[in-house]
Amino acid sequence: MTKILCLLVCWVAAFTLKAQPHIFENAALKATVNLSDASLVGFESKATAWNILSSPDYGQSFEMNIKLKDGSFRIVHGKSQGAPKVTVSKEELLFIWDGIKVGAAEIDVIFEGRIKTTEQGLVYSGKLINKSEAVIEQLSWPCIGNISIPEKTEKMWFQFMTYTTLNAHELYPRYSNTGWSNLPEHSFTLIHNRLQGVYLSSLDPRFEEYIRCVHETLPTEAFAALAGAPGSQKDHAERKAMKTQVKAARMLFLQPGAETSLVPFLVTPYVGSWHEGVDIYKAWRKTWYAEPPRADWVKKVNAWQQLQINSSESRINFTIKDLRKYVSECKRYGVDAIQLTGWTRGGQDRGLPSHDLDPRLGTAEEFKKEIKEAAKLGVKILLFTKFTWTDMTDALSPDWAPHIAQNDRGKPCIHPGYNYNTYTQLLGINTRRFGIFCMMDSALRIKLGQEFQKCLDLGAPGMVYDENQHHAGTMLCFNPSHGHKVPGFVYQGADKLGREFMAQCQKSNPDFLMTGEGPYDIQTQYYATYTRADHNSDPALRYIDPTAPIACAVTDHYDKNQINMCLANRYAVSYEPRYFKGRLSEMPRVISYGQQVDKLRKRYSDYLWDAEFIHTKGAAVAGADLKYAVFVNKRGQKAVVIFNTHAEKSVAARLTIEGAVRQKVIVTPEKQEPVSFNGEPVNIAPQSAVVVLEK
Repeated sequence: MTKILCLLVCWVAAFTLKAQPHIFENAALKATVNLSDASLVGFESKATAWNILSSPDYGQSFEMNIKLKDGSFRIVHGKSQGAPKVTVSKEELLFIWDGIKVGAAEIDVIFEGRIKTTEQGLVYSGKLINKSEAVIEQLSWPCIGNISIPEKTEKMWFQFMTYTTLNAHELYPRYSNTGWSNLPEHSFTLIHNRLQGVYLSSLDPRFEEYIRCVHETLPTEAFAALAGAPGSQKDHAERKAMKTQVKAARMLFLQPGAETSLVPFLVTPYVGSWHEGVDIYKAWRKTWYAEPPRADWVKKVNAWQQLQINSSESRINFTIKDLRKYVSECKRYGVDAIQLTGWTRGGQDRGLPSHDLDPRLGTAEEFKKEIKEAAKLGVKILLFTKFTWTDMTDALSPDWAPHIAQNDRGKPCIHPGYNYNTYTQLLGINTRRFGIFCMMDSALRIKLGQEFQKCLDLGAPGMVYDENQHHAGTMLCFNPSHGHKVPGFVYQGADKLGREFMAQCQKSNPDFLMTGEGPYDIQTQYYATYTRADHNSDPALRYIDPTAPIACAVTDHYDKNQINMCLANRYAVSYEPRYFKGRLSEMPRVISYGQQVDKLRKRYSDYLWDAEFIHTKGAAVAGADLKYAVFVNKRGQKAVVIFNTHAEKSVAARLTIEGAVRQKVIVTPEKQEPVSFNGEPVNIAPQSAVVVLEK
């Protein structure tokens, strides 16, 4: 009897409640879902009362892009479908559409959509079963019909992390029409006004699914163009008569007869700056992140030089035997590593993915000897590598052609290549095109492992894998001969390659430093980071991981701001005179200042290197042209790095440290003995830095 009663209750929940809205709540949000079609018709931040979805009229369910057997395309929406079967529980809703209406017809597709609340927020997941002859190209789930503009908003942003920093699309008062982030590559997406925001992310550390998180700004019926109603632009009224919809567009391309589980996708409001949004990602990251083994030298304060030995156009700057002159100069200036670019056959970005030494530079035995001799002097030779594509002008390219990714029309995916040095190439006459590899192809990864082994066999202490963070826009491979489901997610293959490279290191040289160019965060489980950043950028990767090795390029021969940024963001300096074709002695002002900064970091390493970087949290600095960053050491003491970016004017900095009760001292790269600091404004010279330490 009890069992029958339970079934009756479930039946009632599944059918009579269908006409009622269902409310999800946790500490951060209140969300309302229409049970008749799964549309999100209410979304509110409980902490600020921000009604994120300004009207239930903007409520959306799902969106599905379908390619029918005859080759035609259709877009269908959840609201256009028949009422789904609904199962209701306190924390979760399950919607089942058994058959999808496409115009007057119906195709045999089952969509099981789940929505639930957790402590983290609102989570969308589900399952898609394609029994039809159509291809389900895209499923947008969830869809937010409008992100309203909160009160007191001066600017509103759509942001995500790429190349170690935050990329920004302005949504208000200007707008970007449409744009997107790629998840999980970009780790997370934030929509915010610097005071509060919405966090969106796929909970997918293994690249099971490619999701394009899309924003699109569209006019409403109230929209008035410039020639419309008087005063349409007053207080940005014209912009406010537009709506910005956001969709998690799951790029599935689900083939006939296939099925897939949908990775969980989290949506939640937060209060504060971008840091509080990223804190949500950091909390989830702790559940899966595995820190890689790292060589001892890179855990300490260190400096690099990038140096090109040969270009793609056979401009040989020096030979292997000449390398020792550069090593000696590194020793003299306290530089720990040389990133050697262009050592492979053909030079930089040529002959890819071959990692044989160019014979014009010397022999492999000579190279091994110079690497070993450099190590004796404390200078590590880091090999510039690239495994992402094949040079299609190279004689060996046909051997790699079967591993090139294909688009949905069976055509090879091609990178346009780069134009360097010579005028013929700058005109595009002899540009080398690259075939983009499908790294889901296990046969390819075996061959790339053999090329990587050549680097290990040279006895080098590390490498810098150039362009490992992107695949030139190729996200999916449709080649059925690669042994993956169609399509395969190329980034998942890159993740597999990183794991396999790391396993090779453990066998050959556990201290081998694998570095990548601007890796996305999931890649930092295998690769340290080489990056190029501007001192105005938001150092998102450093905020996510306070101790990850990050080396940053310094190319300017005069500007000290890049050195100060490295001090503030705990970056190792990578000196690159004449855009990595020159000698360290060619940039004496910057080298001298960099030496002072690194001496300061070593002396106060417990504050500036072995401490937690919290960016601008925990302190406030007032004054024009100033940048600053805060560190907290293991004893709970703060260090605040402040630097003046102006090239000519001194600036008075006024510092406030939250909860500061300790005595403080001030040090600078030029004057490293501590001087008592009483909180008075500090005068900072042009392109100079000060550090305030709590004692």
